[in-house]
Amino acid sequence: MRKNAFTLPFTIFIAFITILIVTGSASLFKTQMQYEKRIQNYYLALAELNLALVTAKEEGSLPTDFNTTYAESSISCHFIKDKSSYDCQITLKNGFALSKIISIEKTTNTK
Repeated sequence: MRKNAFTLPFTIFIAFITILIVTGSASLFKTQMQYEKRIQNYYLALAELNLALVTAKEEGSLPTDFNTTYAESSISCHFIKDKSSYDCQITLKNGFALSKIISIEKTTNTK
């Protein structure tokens, strides 16, 4: 086989293209994983907020302001009178914070 000057540059070019493809794929995978983790945190915080509100509602009337801990998450809600809703801040144990306004019927127990 004859040696020529084309083989080495061609091999380096193929190696460079391969490195770019692998690096790009890894970057896309990392971005997708971060996005999915944010979505999971959002729905976990929302679920814990809903469960905390249901628990507070079952215990009696919902107070105007309440702070509670549900499954190692801190939940703080304040009643907004003019909108008849709650402004809630949820902080998960992993540091994810969510602020959500929830419209809920404020009920009182009459026994």
